[in-house]
Amino acid sequence: MANLLEKASIVLTPTGYGEDVIHNVKPSESPFGDMGLIKNGTSTRINAEGLVETVSAHTPRIDYSKGEGAILVELVGTNQLRYSEDLTQTSVWGGAGEFTSSVSMVDPTGSTSSVSNIYRYSSASNAGRFQAAASASTGQGVGLSAWVYNPDGGTQQVWIGYGDAGSGNGSFHSVTNSWKRITHITTGGVQPSEFHIAPAASSNLRVWGCQFEKDSGLGKDGKVSSYMPSTSGTGTRSRDNYANGGDAALIGQTEGVFYFEGASLYDAIAGRGMALSDGTAANRVVIYFDFSSQKLRGTIRDGGGANIAITGNVTDQTAFNKVAFKYKSGDSALWINGTEAVTSTSTFSFTSDLNELAFDQGNGAVHLEGFIKQVVVFKEVLSDAELAALTS
Repeated sequence: MANLLEKASIVLTPTGYGEDVIHNVKPSESPFGDMGLIKNGTSTRINAEGLVETVSAHTPRIDYSKGEGAILVELVGTNQLRYSEDLTQTSVWGGAGEFTSSVSMVDPTGSTSSVSNIYRYSSASNAGRFQAAASASTGQGVGLSAWVYNPDGGTQQVWIGYGDAGSGNGSFHSVTNSWKRITHITTGGVQPSEFHIAPAASSNLRVWGCQFEKDSGLGKDGKVSSYMPSTSGTGTRSRDNYANGGDAALIGQTEGVFYFEGASLYDAIAGRGMALSDGTAANRVVIYFDFSSQKLRGTIRDGGGANIAITGNVTDQTAFNKVAFKYKSGDSALWINGTEAVTSTSTFSFTSDLNELAFDQGNGAVHLEGFIKQVVVFKEVLSDAELAALTS
């Protein structure tokens, strides 16, 4: 693999970054082809110690949610809950069959602060703590999440949902005496309007960082993204806009290989792309997490009207996959995890130079949402043996 990367014109990993930029490992001289970041406002990540950390607006997020460092790329988001870290705020939080108080302990950021403790004294199925979302779903799926900690020892089953345990609109999760983020995702078409969380009967539960986020599209499944803290109003996050990387001198204009190792934030909610392009929709080579579940797609378009799309299968879009898109007129192929998944003999001819690497579909739309461990660009096609080695 190391020898193979010597052939690459661009190698991008989550190892070097500065203000508003991710630095390529390669090239090490001009044109550097570094990718820029445009982002307004702070956001959060999971750091190498597994703690929730706030990141400034101009700093790329290297996230360890999946156990390994990866560039985290997300769209705009809103936490529809208020006082996400203080469930004693009765102006927005309500309860049934429980008593909620504040206790001091080390929270999921690694700092000592006040967190909420729910004691459930009722075995009734509707017992727990709940809040109406500031903006309820009207047909979009939602993602619910919270960090929870069991102070009583052993393991207890904790409920999280958009209804109480009696309604069945949620799920149970095993919780011990370490902080754990539990989640529940709804399918599109339901209309959740509340967030519910509850410990087991006659048990305590520490809770921090509650979140209710709805997808932007009708009928789409929900998703759980990075934490957006809130107080008296909703919490928000702006989009990670990574673009303006690469250079015409670093991208093959008639042939090449576009490779990435990464994972989607969710499976099949929408198309999400990364591209080599001329900055428009006319001339581009795109790798998509596809609209269809368990699929990846490679697309080539040229200014002359060619529109080539080839699709391969993956077990899970949200797992790290290694994908190489070989593009050459009459001889294109998509390699996934060591196997040539699909080929195309269709022809194309770009009508302007490919000069940009971006985490979108090439024209500033259909942005990536996920985790990127590595991106590599080759200016010429590789052999089948090299492509197998690259993606294995």
